[in-house]
Amino acid sequence: MASSNGSSPCQPRRRERPAGRLKLPALFLAAIVPALGAPPEYFRAALAKFSAEVPPGWAYTQKTVRGEESTLERFDPGKPPAERWVLVAHNGKPPRPDELEKYGKFKAASAPPLAQAAFHRNDIEPGSIQLVRDEPERGVFSVTFRPEASASDKMLDHLRLELVVHKQPAWVEEYTLELLAPYYPVLGVKMNELTVRFQFSPPGPDRPSLPALSTSWFAGRIFFVPTSEDLRVAFSEFTRSEAGP
Repeated sequence: MASSNGSSPCQPRRRERPAGRLKLPALFLAAIVPALGAPPEYFRAALAKFSAEVPPGWAYTQKTVRGEESTLERFDPGKPPAERWVLVAHNGKPPRPDELEKYGKFKAASAPPLAQAAFHRNDIEPGSIQLVRDEPERGVFSVTFRPEASASDKMLDHLRLELVVHKQPAWVEEYTLELLAPYYPVLGVKMNELTVRFQFSPPGPDRPSLPALSTSWFAGRIFFVPTSEDLRVAFSEFTRSEAGP
């Protein structure tokens, strides 16, 4: 599965795990909550409009924090391909010439947008939808993925998805992906823990629901070397691009 967040050569890859972080909460709720005969109308309406990616035609600012490193970028799909990504700041300061050179080479190598989706709504198995919690303004649902959705890399087979769905208006407020058990994606790499949480802004009269904040935690090992990563990506300053719809 492609990562929902990219990386820059300006940023390190490892960090010690913060103390007190909870391990994979609520992984086994699906075993005790009965599946729904049919999901509520607000769930179906929200899912029909849901996308974990930034919709086409929107420019935005993105701040990525990994460990002690931070990167501020601006993306504008209306500009020529080589100019769509601009490095605004690195560690809170204007980028140095060498940082700009590294950044330009990284983006020129066809690096995907950092908001690339880890899954799509059609990947969800309709018969797996379970209502975990019903609140006055929202519902919390647990789902799994269709077997064919994992055909390319098998990663989705090992993940559980939780969706927080606002009722009126209907939109997905947040999703959380959690690794069900330790997993070996490739030879020599073991994933012990993985949690990805993505929050979205409410829709408005002139804009859809848009990505707001992504956080992820990974812990595992590469061959015999323990590794971990704590990542935070915030999205802001959305504007319609001149070339957008």
